[in-house]
Amino acid sequence: MKIVKWIFSLAVVSSVVAKDVKIFEVKDFRRRDWVEQGMVLDRDVQIKIEAMGASDKWGDDMLAYGWILDSDTRRVVWEMSPSNSSEERRWYNRKTEQKITLDAGTYEIYYAVSPRGIWDRGYRDFGDFLEDLFDGFRGSKWRREARSWGMRLSVDESDEEAVKLIDIPGTEGAIVQLVPLGDDEFEKEGFSLSEETQIRIYAIGEGDDGDMYDYGWIVDGSSRETIWEMDYRDTRRAGGAEKNRIIDEDITLPAGDYMVYFVTDGSHSYDDWNQLPPYDLRHWGITLWGQDGDFKRDVVVKPYNPEAGRRIIVDMTRMGNDRFEKEGFVLTQPTKVRILCLGEHDSRDDFVDRGWILDADTREPVWTMTQRNTKRAGGARKNRMFDGVITLQPGNYEVFYVTDGSHAYRRWNSGPPFDPESWGITLWAVGDEFDPESVKPYIEEEDAHILVQIIRVGDRQRIRRRFQLDEPARVRVYAIGEGDDDEMYDYGWIEDERGRRVWRMEYWDTEHAGGARKNRMINEVLSLRDGEYTVRYRSDGSHSFDDWNDTPPRDPDHWGITVRLEK
Repeated sequence: MKIVKWIFSLAVVSSVVAKDVKIFEVKDFRRRDWVEQGMVLDRDVQIKIEAMGASDKWGDDMLAYGWILDSDTRRVVWEMSPSNSSEERRWYNRKTEQKITLDAGTYEIYYAVSPRGIWDRGYRDFGDFLEDLFDGFRGSKWRREARSWGMRLSVDESDEEAVKLIDIPGTEGAIVQLVPLGDDEFEKEGFSLSEETQIRIYAIGEGDDGDMYDYGWIVDGSSRETIWEMDYRDTRRAGGAEKNRIIDEDITLPAGDYMVYFVTDGSHSYDDWNQLPPYDLRHWGITLWGQDGDFKRDVVVKPYNPEAGRRIIVDMTRMGNDRFEKEGFVLTQPTKVRILCLGEHDSRDDFVDRGWILDADTREPVWTMTQRNTKRAGGARKNRMFDGVITLQPGNYEVFYVTDGSHAYRRWNSGPPFDPESWGITLWAVGDEFDPESVKPYIEEEDAHILVQIIRVGDRQRIRRRFQLDEPARVRVYAIGEGDDDEMYDYGWIEDERGRRVWRMEYWDTEHAGGARKNRMINEVLSLRDGEYTVRYRSDGSHSFDDWNDTPPRDPDHWGITVRLEK
């Protein structure tokens, strides 16, 4: 009788033993590198996690593993790591079995395998290398092991109804969200704030050795100044590969207009990871939120587009190979001018496709494209972009743009920029105070202050021009020519009415004119008495306008000499 009672009691106990119910499972990574799954919990739930993965040869970093992310906080609430897993069989496999309790909420489940296989960090010994070599690298052994990798989540059957699998949701309430981004993308979005507001910036991108390759920045819409940028020094590792970088910080922005940008290069993104992805791979890009608490939704006004209704002053875009263009304009009042200039920066740390602006009277540069004032323009790393605002005073100006013989609009020899139509330079007026009547065309040939102009001089030229001064005057002499070793080969001089030289272009008075070192320039003001003068220019048999044997100067159109009255 006692035996029967014991059997009956055991049956009753067995009938109430909890059963685990599978809620999610993924395995077999022979033909894929990562998976994702959303999950909602209606209440606090204990979850059993069983996972098989792999680590590097030292057991320091995981190369095949899973993790769980809180969708609201964007924080990792669990991940498989060397510390919570044990070595399983061989080939660096690791196994874990844990129980965790998750609060009610929305979560994201991920599992990823290094696209470069389990040999990212080398080999355990020479025997490993030989096996790998004769197996064809990432061969049958890798595929056999990958078959066992994966993750299973289960709960007590009493909690099954509290768990629901969903598609991973988008982020709610973002001011700006440019995610998830793939390769070779350039995204931007504007917004306005009606009052000072605290903003959370959450950005994930790619960086290495102090440089960022996929990154974002924020520009003040009025000044075009970059007020925030994803600098490598401010980032930390974002999980996965070391080059995955993250910034999660708060800044305070005053009332105003803003543009948010994010750029990616041609590899390692949400489209196709070439190393392990970050924990929050769906937020590859940039997201801005208003801080909870005091944030007022109605202070944000969208959209803001600084290019709407552009008042174009100069448009020299879609520039192809071997182009040299210039356009002049006159300003009759101080004007804020936005410059958008895209060009090519070569391996010699110089621009071969570039734009610049000169004061047409003094021939002095007022703006030029440099490595420091430009950013990546997307595509090939040599694509650079300036986007900013400068203030120009009343005066005469000339805008220039030049390209070399390769990599330009419709003739790209590497990845094109994200805005190929803008390859070149564009100027437009900004600000409500701008008066369209304050801009006029400037044509150098019609400039009454120019006394003599001998420009675009070719090889073996002997040219002279005369001018008359009815009274003593100050004149500006602007000359570009070829010189080397203290000697000038293409140069000019001025003679008075008796044939005496009153000015000559001497090598030691010149400075570098840009391009090849032998390009020499002089730009100085002389005081001349009244009378008749002759301006002469001489060139040798090589390196001159339109037939350069080395890099031309910054202002190739003025190869020669110009004499003008000082105002």
